[in-house]
Amino acid sequence: MKKIIFSQYAVKPVDEHTSSSDYKRAQFAKYQSRLEESQKEYALLCNADYECFKTPKTNYDLIQFDKLHLFEELSQTYDEVLYLDMDVVPQTNVNFFEHHDLDFIQALSYDRTPKSFDKLNWKLKHDNFDRFNVYAKTCCKQAMLLLHDFTGNTHIINTGVLGGNKKSIEELNFKERLDECYKTFHEAHSDNLFPSEIYKTWRPNNECFITFIVDLFNVKFNNVGIHWNFCLDDYSPKPTPAAHFLHHIRKEFELSYE
Repeated sequence: MKKIIFSQYAVKPVDEHTSSSDYKRAQFAKYQSRLEESQKEYALLCNADYECFKTPKTNYDLIQFDKLHLFEELSQTYDEVLYLDMDVVPQTNVNFFEHHDLDFIQALSYDRTPKSFDKLNWKLKHDNFDRFNVYAKTCCKQAMLLLHDFTGNTHIINTGVLGGNKKSIEELNFKERLDECYKTFHEAHSDNLFPSEIYKTWRPNNECFITFIVDLFNVKFNNVGIHWNFCLDDYSPKPTPAAHFLHHIRKEFELSYE
């Protein structure tokens, strides 16, 4: 079985936004070589090839879509494929490929939906609603599904860790379904039940689109759980040795290396 673990890194400064502040760009510049080496060492442990694709693009959203295109392209050459965001640090001796059935798309799926009307009201008043807000992306996915008379669930897929094989990636069929995603997105943006604080933030988004495809077309999917994509963010700011992969959302890489 030919296996590959891959990532991508923008060689030019990415356009500034919430996920690409001066601080985060500086952190990548400081730690990129160590991040790449950590992923390369993990690929060696998994008996897999490793490739970090260097992209000259500066548009964050286009870069995020590129990783899904590469995910699909690499499945034409490799039997099994694992993508890791550049800010994901493996800290495990457990082989991802041996631990998961890659006939299913493997990723973290999580729910950031407020559990009561009061919490929703608080969120609308106090949350920083931008196009990267997880709850906003979930609402966008739900609005898209409703146009197909499909309710779906309140989960969204995080594509920072994404695994599959030839069979499951072909079933996902992301490239062929992308036009349908864009068409449905634009319809949902102008016709939805959500307040303007939420839908005004919506942009075409790789995580929204892949979750829409998985839900609508009933693609075989397995939620790997937080221990395979432990997001270090405002919800969970401290690392845990129980996690296999640490996903440094806040780019505080010193938590892994110092």
